Amino acid sequence: MNASRLLPLAEILPSGPAPVAAVEVHPDAALGAIAAEDVRMAEGWPQMAFAREPGYAVRSRMLIGATAYEPAILPASTPCLAAGDALPDGADAVLPAQTVVASARGCEAFATIRPGEGIRRKGQDWPAGRALLREGSRIGPMEQALLLAMNVPAIRVRRVAVNLDRALPDAVRHLLAGWAGALGLMITGPAKAQFQIEACPLREARLALKPGRFGALHRHAETIRLAIPPDLAEAAGLWHAVALPVLASLSGAGLVQSRGRLAGKLVSGIGFTELAFLRREGEAWLPLEIGDCTLATLAESQAVSLLPAGSEGQPAGAEITLLPLGGGFSTMFDRMPV
Repeated sequence: MNASRLLPLAEILPSGPAPVAAVEVHPDAALGAIAAEDVRMAEGWPQMAFAREPGYAVRSRMLIGATAYEPAILPASTPCLAAGDALPDGADAVLPAQTVVASARGCEAFATIRPGEGIRRKGQDWPAGRALLREGSRIGPMEQALLLAMNVPAIRVRRVAVNLDRALPDAVRHLLAGWAGALGLMITGPAKAQFQIEACPLREARLALKPGRFGALHRHAETIRLAIPPDLAEAAGLWHAVALPVLASLSGAGLVQSRGRLAGKLVSGIGFTELAFLRREGEAWLPLEIGDCTLATLAESQAVSLLPAGSEGQPAGAEITLLPLGGGFSTMFDRMPV
């Protein structure tokens, strides 16, 4: 097929559609959403020193040299704390209760302890001013746990509403719904959708994309619509090459990408943007198919790479850019320098 008669991928992709409106949610409803702004702690966390375990709040230097033969006598005012209790002024450790015995002389401690044992100091977990979330980062389980642990009351997030046409074949609809769900997108009805995936017949090639020639992208009112034919290979190509960049723009997010070394050469035809499907082998990536994929290839693939229309491929050993199969939005920790 002559690629010059088809639409290049660059011509159909909208130039960075504006992100959807942000909403405010409690952190327990934020998993998978995209942060719409930076979140920073004005004060360090915890905001006060506290006991991490039950025991006696002590000044560690008072116990230097304490043994079972020569125990240290704790002051009568030494409090016994429960886990989570505030640490009193002057104390710098919590001595386990099993290392203290009551006697006629008072409470005798027969163990030494280092400063900081059994406690969390003020600001020790998270320093003041350090970002908990960066704008555009996906809120994963770790980010959500940090927000909840530090009692952040609410955050502003974006979550794109996606609808999948019931006319799509079950295999295509369930695969794309699974990939959309893994991105944290909200599956909804057509009336509320900001991105619509609709069924189209596998009739006439329109795009210079392999696989994905038979798809189309257009906007209707406020909804971006991606037409996908009833074919899993076409659906996979259109999802990775078209849907992912549009959804990333609508979410205000970055796509997870990595660099990998090829275990074999990639041969590509000029004029078409082609997807290579790859599997990891040791420290390198083995090309399985280029420009198409069987069901067996799709099941075996772990990543894809987009080869631009002007490329003739890459030799074995070359480094290429990889997307994980199904895609992913970057989290706060993906963006941290190594």
